Amino acid sequence: MNSAAINLEELKNSFSYNEYRLLLSKIKLRLVSFKKNLPDNFIILRHDVEFSVNRALDLAILEAKESVQSTFFFQVKSPAYNPFSNTNLKKIMHLKSLGHKVGLHFYVSHIVQNDKEGLVKEFEKQKSLFEDGFGFGFDVFSFHRPPKWVLEIRDDIFCGAINAYGSSFFEFSDNPLQIKYIADSKHRWGYGHPIDALAFSKIQILIHPDEWTEKGEKDVGLFFNELIEEHQKEFIETLDSETKHFSDFKELYR
Repeated sequence: MNSAAINLEELKNSFSYNEYRLLLSKIKLRLVSFKKNLPDNFIILRHDVEFSVNRALDLAILEAKESVQSTFFFQVKSPAYNPFSNTNLKKIMHLKSLGHKVGLHFYVSHIVQNDKEGLVKEFEKQKSLFEDGFGFGFDVFSFHRPPKWVLEIRDDIFCGAINAYGSSFFEFSDNPLQIKYIADSKHRWGYGHPIDALAFSKIQILIHPDEWTEKGEKDVGLFFNELIEEHQKEFIETLDSETKHFSDFKELYR
C-alpha cells in the first residue's frame, strides 16, 4: 500500500478537520443545495447542529475557506443551546454571512405518534420562533431524530418548506438503490464512509458539526468528554458575566 493510501486510511474516521478537508476536495464539484428540479448527478451536504454553535461556526469557516457552501439546521427548542442568545445569534449571523443557508432543525420527539395534525401545528410554532428569533425565514428544514411515522412523510414540500427527508433527497429504505444517504451519527459512519460511496449518482451527506474538531477524536468516550468540557467552559464564562459574585470562585473551576 502506498503512502497516499495509508494517509487516507489514517484520516478516515478521525473526525478531524484534515479528514473533512479531504472529503470536501472529493465532493465539492458535485455539491448542490436543497432545491426543486435537482440534476441527475448530485451531492447534498447538510449539517444538523445538535450541541455546539461554536463547532458549527468553526466548520462553516472551514468550508468557506474551501469555497464550499452548505446548509446548517439549528433547533429552536434545543435543551443543549439557545440559538437566540446574543452570543450564539452573532455566531449564526456570521455563519450565514459566509454564504451558507440556515434552516430549521425541527424537534419532533414530543409529538404523539401518527398525530400529523399535531406535527403541522408544532411546525408552525417552531417556524414562528425561528423567524422571530433570527429575523429571517427559511425554505428548508430537517427533522430532528425522526421516528418511522415521520420519515414516512415522503413529500418534498411540507408546510411550504423543503423537507430534507423528501423523496427527491432521501430514499426511505434499508437498501437504497437511487439515493445514497450517509451520516456521521453516533460518531461513526454507520452507512459507510462518503469517500467510498462516490460511485452513487445521488448522495445526501449529513455531517454533525459537533462531531468534528481540528485534531479529531476517534474514541467516542473522549469525544463526549471534550464536548462536555467545552460546554462547562462556556457555562463558567456565562456565570462570570451574568453575576457579580462568581468571580470569587472562578479560579476553582479552571
